[in-house]
Amino acid sequence: MLRFVSLSILVLCVIVYNTLCFELRELDWWQSNVIYQIYPLSFKDSDGNGTGDLNGITSRLDHFLDINVHAIWLSPVYESPMADFGYDISNFTAIDPIFGTMDDFDEMIAAMHDRGLYLIMDYVINHSSDQHEWFIESRKNKTNKYADYYMWYDAKPECVDDGNQPEDCPPSNWVSVFGGSMWEWEENRQQFYLHQFLKEQPDLNWRNQEVFDEMMAVVKFWLEKGVDGFRVDAIKHLFEVED
Repeated sequence: MLRFVSLSILVLCVIVYNTLCFELRELDWWQSNVIYQIYPLSFKDSDGNGTGDLNGITSRLDHFLDINVHAIWLSPVYESPMADFGYDISNFTAIDPIFGTMDDFDEMIAAMHDRGLYLIMDYVINHSSDQHEWFIESRKNKTNKYADYYMWYDAKPECVDDGNQPEDCPPSNWVSVFGGSMWEWEENRQQFYLHQFLKEQPDLNWRNQEVFDEMMAVVKFWLEKGVDGFRVDAIKHLFEVED
């Protein structure tokens, strides 16, 4: 019994000591708030066309206060052909017309901040759409400004040497997240490009300083719009071994 009492006193002393010696650190908003993800396509349709949009989100912002949510993570609303529900982006600094306009976005974020709500945007960092102007130019040849914005590789030499066509000789046997080869042949360049997801989502080359600068400009653009933070998509896919 005496041993139990002594141990209890020791534990209590440790708790009191730590409480006195270490002030509780104030948590930032993204550490202390409930974050609610909105998938815009199915959230709220404001114009009766059957598709959710930015004005629909704005019209329901008080709902989040009612359920004690103060941070919203918005799935992609960027310009996109929608091969992967908006995660194939053809313009990182434009709103897809299916969701509304940039003015609608500005009104939405202003309404959020008026209510004390924070906005987190999806930052799709690993790839673009194959309809992005960077890729449209990159696939043309090996000498244009955007030639190295994506992951281009030659056909496997030993496979070609065995008499196979280059398009039948991908650089490796890597399989995409969605199944099938991670490589797609481009006739104009006579090379393969890497896509870890759909073939419509070519991987960006983050070892290229120009790509890095372009994507940092995207962050700056949205921060200047008033966005409070970013959820970084598919970051573990960002780099591959160089060979």
